[in-house]
Amino acid sequence: MNEGDRELLTNRLAVAFGQAVDVTPADGQPAHILLPRIHLPKPWTPSPTRALTVWQGWPTSRPQFVIDESVVGETGQPPRSHQAVYLLGQSWRGFSFNFSWSGDDPVRVVQLWLTRFTAEPS
Repeated sequence: MNEGDRELLTNRLAVAFGQAVDVTPADGQPAHILLPRIHLPKPWTPSPTRALTVWQGWPTSRPQFVIDESVVGETGQPPRSHQAVYLLGQSWRGFSFNFSWSGDDPVRVVQLWLTRFTAEPS
């Protein structure tokens, strides 16, 4: 993804989620956009927390979405079907969550990822 497309993507996410930072490691790589203060519904903590999105294949593919490793639900456990993910020199938590995707609205696709925390409280 080129720098101009990454900037548009980052700006749209910043407007919707309060802040977004382009942390793409190099030109020619898929956009890596950090969302430093994503709000999660109760009982998920901590909230706000940080999330990282990786936009490989966008918009024909939904982005990868990972959250801070510290996020836990009401039982003190991480999301079901989670896995450790190492990106940009840091550990993150990925998780399985199925939803249909078509379109090109980056805000909507992140909102759909976040519905996982409403659909399942732990």
